[in-house]
Amino acid sequence: MNTGLIEAYTAAVLEFGFRDGPDAAAQGKTDPADAAAFAERSLRILDKSRGETLVLFGLGNGGHALALAAGLPEAARLVVCETDPAVARAFLAANPAWNAPDSRLLVLADTSPWAQLYILAMSGIGPDKTALALNPSLPEDTRAAYRNLQRLFMNARPHQAINSSYLSHVGVQAPDLSVGVILAPDEPGLDEFFAQFPDWVREVVVLWDADETPGRDFTCAAPVRQLARPLDDFASQRNRMLDECAGDWVLYLDGDERFSEDVWGLLPACLLVKRLTACWFPRMTLYPDETRCKAGYGLWPDLQLRLFRNEPGVRFTRPVHERLTGVKGRTALVLDAPILHYSRLTKSPETLAAKLKRFDAASGGGISHVLSDDYPTIPRALLSEATFLVGSLAMLLLEENPV
Repeated sequence: MNTGLIEAYTAAVLEFGFRDGPDAAAQGKTDPADAAAFAERSLRILDKSRGETLVLFGLGNGGHALALAAGLPEAARLVVCETDPAVARAFLAANPAWNAPDSRLLVLADTSPWAQLYILAMSGIGPDKTALALNPSLPEDTRAAYRNLQRLFMNARPHQAINSSYLSHVGVQAPDLSVGVILAPDEPGLDEFFAQFPDWVREVVVLWDADETPGRDFTCAAPVRQLARPLDDFASQRNRMLDECAGDWVLYLDGDERFSEDVWGLLPACLLVKRLTACWFPRMTLYPDETRCKAGYGLWPDLQLRLFRNEPGVRFTRPVHERLTGVKGRTALVLDAPILHYSRLTKSPETLAAKLKRFDAASGGGISHVLSDDYPTIPRALLSEATFLVGSLAMLLLEENPV
């Protein structure tokens, strides 16, 4: 179990504070008898499950977490998932033994339940060897959100998608994948963008935001088909792109996004998972350089539904921040194949601000974007990134699309 990831990630989240951010809300006092009874029940469940870890959802007033810690077996660990950074910050300040190096007592803090799920999985904490408890001292208005996180953790089944080259004895069918892209002619880094695609990709379908294609060729190992259509809104542009894709599967990327060469080598493994209909990928926004990425407060994993079966009824909706609809059945949350997002490295603040204004205009005034000059970041090396030599991609399988 990689408890160091929980410690480092939580520290990075809590180090960042928004101006005029809220302090920890006042919590009611814990009844010692109630906390002791809760701890006894929860630890008995942990013992019967022969689990290694007890995950408590929500710190609440902290009393129940401390009661669990007091009775925790020496071989077990306690992890408390907390989505209010102010509550976590106050608790850790009052209890310095928690989140100390090699501590068995840990708080995982972030506002994003998806980040909570991903960090637990990357730390080696899964449903098979874990007992779960919902903190009874949680305020009623937050109880439902923690219950949803608990249910998500229970239902997400860890899986290793094996690279097809390791299955040569099975007679694996070659992947039939179209890559779809909508691009502006002035997008920076297009040579690097097209260079990422391997030769096993069936086609790269490019829809330019223009009256006509730019009239230039790009070095790409896969066939490139270029079309032009001035952008009116993003959903209709994506749907036109989708209509042109002929593959059994479709993957779509933006011009400032890349997969690593290792991930491209392993990506066909996703298409071999039985009954799979789509994959969500974490998006890693690199900032302020390629060694660090944005994290915390919804900035990571910034989940993106980008790979899906090309079936009737799958369409994009919403004019801005378009959403893919019609995806049903088994989906995967891929853990270690991040989409590398280069927007903050390849585009100037002025260019990004102009892009956000265009998003605002496309929304018809329904959305207003603001570009900040400061973000929480973590070392990129903290997060899992697949290597080809490992031969598989780590994922969590859900029997239904979570969104």
